[in-house]
Amino acid sequence: MAKARGKYASPGQVERRERILDETLRLLASASPSDISMDQIAGASGVSTKTLYNLFQSRNGLLLAAGARVREANESSEPVVNEPTGIPRIIALTRRAMDTFAESPAFMESAVSLVLGINAEEEAIYQRVGRTQQWFYEQLLVAESDGDLLPGTNCTQLSHILAASQWGCTLLWQKKLISLEELRQQALLKHCLDLKPYCAPHRQAWLEEIQSSVTTQQDTEISTGLTERTLAAA
Repeated sequence: MAKARGKYASPGQVERRERILDETLRLLASASPSDISMDQIAGASGVSTKTLYNLFQSRNGLLLAAGARVREANESSEPVVNEPTGIPRIIALTRRAMDTFAESPAFMESAVSLVLGINAEEEAIYQRVGRTQQWFYEQLLVAESDGDLLPGTNCTQLSHILAASQWGCTLLWQKKLISLEELRQQALLKHCLDLKPYCAPHRQAWLEEIQSSVTTQQDTEISTGLTERTLAAA
């Protein structure tokens, strides 16, 4: 697979690539990936289909690049960057990432399927799983310097745990074992549970508050669901 254009790409190539990704995501906002053809994307982007394949090599390559764009947008979104760096930003990105699944479930389901099937070379190009772990690692280093982590915490190991938890919850959703709302709740709960043993007492208490609010929301939804089913059966 052709690598994403880097520092040697011409300004024209960079502009075309960005425009194509913008138009791809715009189309995906109102249709599932299976309903959008490469010809449609090319037409909306004002380029030839040949240009699409020259830049992204394949349809899967284009969708993976679009997924990477979504990830970058989430990392730089206001709800994330407005939070302090470190653990608060990890929780904020988790919330924002789960919102993305709710906003574009068909695209995210397709993207997850692609990510699960990519080979080592494609992972190196798009850094789908690796970038998640690296971002967590960078935030954990900040948390360590801020005194939010217990002395001796292995930030590399903890970043792998967090990435595995997030992708594990995503896989459960992709296999239709949990709902979108359960995906959001479980991702937040897992990150709270993963982080707490490594955190200083003040940060543990903060995570416990988040965990409690998520659990309360779950209990409320279960109770509401039971009531609705009871009324429907009456």
